[in-house]
This record gives sequence, structure tokens and C-alpha cells, in this order.
Amino acid sequence: MADYYVFQFVPLVLLEALTLLALKWGTPRRCLIDSLLMNTATFLGLLLSMAPNIQSGGPTGLMLFCVYSTMVEGVVLTLLERHGPEKIWSSVLAANLVSCLFLWLLSLFGNTLSAK
Repeated sequence: MADYYVFQFVPLVLLEALTLLALKWGTPRRCLIDSLLMNTATFLGLLLSMAPNIQSGGPTGLMLFCVYSTMVEGVVLTLLERHGPEKIWSSVLAANLVSCLFLWLLSLFGNTLSAK
């Protein structure tokens, strides 16, 4: 099960870093570091507590992941104190929207390919 999340970790970090960069969060290096920090916190929390619930939950599990990652990543960026609350939460919501759409497409095409 852990390999399932490791496979998705790098693309999610890159997608969220690009989203932060598009929202003028900071330099490309700063966006990548912050994306790595917030996704590491989400990843560790999933491995320690919620992974079985999310992976086996289908669409409900994906929605649970999106809510969980938004909360965790918002807290991480708030603790970094790089921007104000409005910028932090709008950036987190945008980054998680992109990453959850990516995961939804991945699960949709994964199910389509395995059905054939």
C-alpha cells in the first residue's frame, strides 16, 4: 500500500509546486520546498493513520484525502509564516484542487485500463 502513495508523491509535489509558482507564492525553489514540506506532512499522516480508509474508499476516499490534505497543508503553510492567511488558504485550495483532479483522473483512467 505504501508504494501506491510513493508513486503519487513526486507528481503531486511537482503539480502543487507549479500551482504555487503560478499563484506567485515565491521563487521556483521556494515553491518546490514548500510543496515538498506540505506534501511530506500529508504523506506521513496518511501512512501513520488514514491510508487504509482512503485507499479502499473509492470516491469517498478521494474526497476524504482532499479534505485531509487541504487541512494539513494549510496548517503547514500557516506555520511557515511566509504570507497572510488569505494568500495561504487560497494557495492551498488551488494546489489541492489541481492535485485532487490529478488523482481523480489517475483513478478514472486506472479503472478504465484495468476493466479492459
